[in-house]
Amino acid sequence: MRLPLIIASIAACSFAHAEVQKSTSTPTRQVSSKKMGLSINVRPGGWGNVSKESIETVLYSVADTLMSQLPSKLSVPIIVSHSNGAPVALYDRGPGGEYLVNLHASGENWHLYVYEFAHELCHILSNYEENVGADTTKYNQWFEETLCETASLYALQNLATTWEQSPPAPRWTHEARKLRRFYDHLLAEGHRQLPAHTPLHAWLHEHEHRLRQDPYQRKENEVMAKLLLPLFQENPQNWESLHYLNLDPTDARNTLRDYLRNWYENAPIEHKQFVRNVLALFLLEDVAPNNLASTRQTTVVAELARDTAR
Repeated sequence: MRLPLIIASIAACSFAHAEVQKSTSTPTRQVSSKKMGLSINVRPGGWGNVSKESIETVLYSVADTLMSQLPSKLSVPIIVSHSNGAPVALYDRGPGGEYLVNLHASGENWHLYVYEFAHELCHILSNYEENVGADTTKYNQWFEETLCETASLYALQNLATTWEQSPPAPRWTHEARKLRRFYDHLLAEGHRQLPAHTPLHAWLHEHEHRLRQDPYQRKENEVMAKLLLPLFQENPQNWESLHYLNLDPTDARNTLRDYLRNWYENAPIEHKQFVRNVLALFLLEDVAPNNLASTRQTTVVAELARDTAR
């Protein structure tokens, strides 16, 4: 079981600060994960005075933001239960192979349902259950944790925009403002900023050993998530690239270089440039040949690299 995700301080946020100017990013093209065949079943109990149907509406909306096609592994349902503990996608499966997810959110704190479920769904999409055993240490799990924090940020921003324009029901238009305030609050947190005049590769060199020993270094995960976010905002289709992570039997113990090389090699042609752009952020672009130029995303990476070096 994954160690707890620390959210207590986030849950207590009062959103007292002024609303930041709305993002102009374009939401993901409208898809319906439910129509594609995804099944999310919320078990009753512990949620407070909210309906199972309302929770499922929010969770399906999160899935819509991260999925443009249904991976074969999700031909089985996702069973979602409330927990007084931390959110988690369990390694154990249901009797029919169902994925089991626990969320801590309750009541009408819809921003927390979005934040938590996006993170746990990202783990499922990233093949989190591969290469796991009683004695397995996943030295690169910190990178997966970083991607899943990125997914939470992306889902908050995307649904804020989507629900303002085309909510699943009129009541969700009001909730869009809360999602956006929460997203703005998270992005503005001081610990999410890379230290001034510190390039990302130098910062990672300082922190990687500790991350490999304990992937739940949330402050460090969140620094990198903020840097990865623009790559997904530029092309939301790249969330599909997660389906090709953690597939190599050596991934649990590999160096970061070899771990990301395997991701690049397993990814289909349409996602190789995206993975290469991730490599470039870590100054590992030599891992993959530069024969898939994508002018716009290459520009985004160059801007990020320049910003992290300031």
